[in-house]
Amino acid sequence: MSIFEYDHFDSSLKVGDNNPHRQKCVFCQNELEVFLIDDYWDVNLKEIYSFHQLGKSWCYEEGMDEEMWELDLSKYSCEAYFHHCNKCGWWRILKDVTVSAKVSQLWQFFYGTAGLLKRLDLHNIDIPINEVSKYLLAKYEARFSLHPKLFEDVTGQVFKNLGYDTIVTGYSNDGGIDVILEKEGKQIGVQVKRYKNKIKVDQIRELTGALFLSGISKGIFVTTSDFQSGASKTVKKSHDRGMPIELINSKRFYDILKLTTESKIDKENIRNKLESALKNKLYSYNWENPMNSI
Repeated sequence: MSIFEYDHFDSSLKVGDNNPHRQKCVFCQNELEVFLIDDYWDVNLKEIYSFHQLGKSWCYEEGMDEEMWELDLSKYSCEAYFHHCNKCGWWRILKDVTVSAKVSQLWQFFYGTAGLLKRLDLHNIDIPINEVSKYLLAKYEARFSLHPKLFEDVTGQVFKNLGYDTIVTGYSNDGGIDVILEKEGKQIGVQVKRYKNKIKVDQIRELTGALFLSGISKGIFVTTSDFQSGASKTVKKSHDRGMPIELINSKRFYDILKLTTESKIDKENIRNKLESALKNKLYSYNWENPMNSI
């Protein structure tokens, strides 16, 4: 499943995509995969001409000959592309329309449509974790609205994707350890805090105590916020006593989430769903640019 609908789409501008040349996902900044597709969409030459005329004063300011500005609407070419983010799953269709000027100039105009983000019930603990992970990549500010158990499950999935065997123990009298990681016979206890405020030093000390009582010699503290000053000193003391603790704040967790999340493109599903897009027009980016003179 994808968190971006293939049968619910709108103007790219409405989802924050205002640059057709941009090759990165507007949500998670991942590099987009680009596929050339068949072009089924009509060209609205009157719309292109009207939009182009709005910038005529720019032509004179740049010292461009009027014949290099005026379009020859009988000479144009089109290419259509499907762009896909293999992290959060965002997609867009981009149509590049190149129109000749009357003399020695080409002009580019862009049209498109883009997938809309699903509305997930962030308190529904039965949502598939892969969908929650991709949703957080696209809308990371929603982490504060996420049910704490879902964030624990996402954290467990992240470490599983890093090669650990994971057990999510939260909500089951875990004594302060929410996830247990195991690799090569060694265990790591993870505490997960979905907080807006910074984590206090005392909370890190509590993790140290929970690790000691559980007989686990290494810990990781994951938070949706950050750590108060003094946290690094507390961690150093714990390390010197033979119980190292790693701190993962909000920014670092997002980087790891992005590294470990993969959204594979389902070409057959996309092919079927895009049939509805073929029945609708593409939306103008309200963008043009002159290409090299010919």
